[in-house]
Amino acid sequence: MTGARSLGVRRSASRQMTAIRAVFRMSTLTAANKNRFHIGAWLLLTDYGESARRNMATSWACVAGLALVELIWLPMSTLSPDQAAWPALARSLIYGAAGYVFYLVISRRLRKKDDRVAMFLRAASERFALLFRSCLLIAAIGSVGLIFTYLATASALPLQDAFLARLDGQLGFNWLSFLSAINDHPFWAGLLVQAYASTAPLTQGVVIWLAIRGYGERLSEFLALLCLSSLGLAVGMLLVPAAGAFVYFEPARQLFDNFTTGDEMWPFLDAFNGLRDGSLTKIDVSSVQGVVSFPSFHTMLGIITTYALRDTRALLIPAVMLNGTMIVSTLPVGGHYLADVLAGAAISIAAFHGLRYALGRAASSRQSIALLGVNEIASLSRGLQLLSRPRLYALGCVFIAAAACLVAYVALENLHGHF
Repeated sequence: MTGARSLGVRRSASRQMTAIRAVFRMSTLTAANKNRFHIGAWLLLTDYGESARRNMATSWACVAGLALVELIWLPMSTLSPDQAAWPALARSLIYGAAGYVFYLVISRRLRKKDDRVAMFLRAASERFALLFRSCLLIAAIGSVGLIFTYLATASALPLQDAFLARLDGQLGFNWLSFLSAINDHPFWAGLLVQAYASTAPLTQGVVIWLAIRGYGERLSEFLALLCLSSLGLAVGMLLVPAAGAFVYFEPARQLFDNFTTGDEMWPFLDAFNGLRDGSLTKIDVSSVQGVVSFPSFHTMLGIITTYALRDTRALLIPAVMLNGTMIVSTLPVGGHYLADVLAGAAISIAAFHGLRYALGRAASSRQSIALLGVNEIASLSRGLQLLSRPRLYALGCVFIAAAACLVAYVALENLHGHF
């Protein structure tokens, strides 16, 4: 009897493990397919774990959502892609394809070699692949983000600068007084200009650092926060279109002469005005020109880059100091309202909590499934196989992203008279 009972327990445990594997076999790489290359799994960083996969699925879903809105919006607008940018775009695609082929060749040639040189080259190629995949996503979100901001600006929606200025006043902040106070100290004015210009190099440095260290999960988290923040920026600029504090207050030259050495203080205003009056009709994705005042994207980048370095104390403290200074510089140098900065911070923090909540729900769902009985798992396995597929998860995120952008646009159209 004891032997029969033990056999029954083993069979029950075996059936339970088989059912659990059936539930999750679509979301993991099995041993049988370990040596096969899957472009989808490669782009989703599946080799760095389930969390990385979900982060990347969220990121690409944000890209697809914005692209879907643009495919609908662009033909109805006065804007069109600049054909002069096609050669540069073609060269970028060729370089990217060459890098991809290089990675495939190196990976295949080194797959079965175990000497030290081969191990070093294999590790280096994996770091290169991680950086390459990250750059693909950054290029994608940068391109669709630029096109969306141009479309939103060219729609010439009523500006809400007066509302933002009143909100700053209610918060006790006077933009002109702040600009004048910083301008009275040339050292601080120059420091803020340099800090504002450090955003792009610092963001690139964070991506390169995480890739070189092989922190795939952390890098995927950073990219997901970047894409979610970009989505929040797209919705925010539709709800509260603004030209910026420098346009609304029109400061005299002597209030900012220590911020510049003769160049125009806010050169991106040319593109903003050109889009709104219809004189600028071409979109050059190879030349990024920011046209967003509300919310502050610099603030978003400052927060998420600092958060990405939270476990590296030697880099975290300098990042906090530099990004803190940069966020302050968005007010005079970037011409932002204080409300722009607060909104940018709120969106990045909301993106962080939303991402953590989604990952927490996914983890708790897997734990709950593991605790179910064999019969319950067997009855749910077929449905859960469908729900756990990355494609369906990404499709749901695409739908939500597209719906959010379109609903925001319709809501703003209906509320024009109330602002």
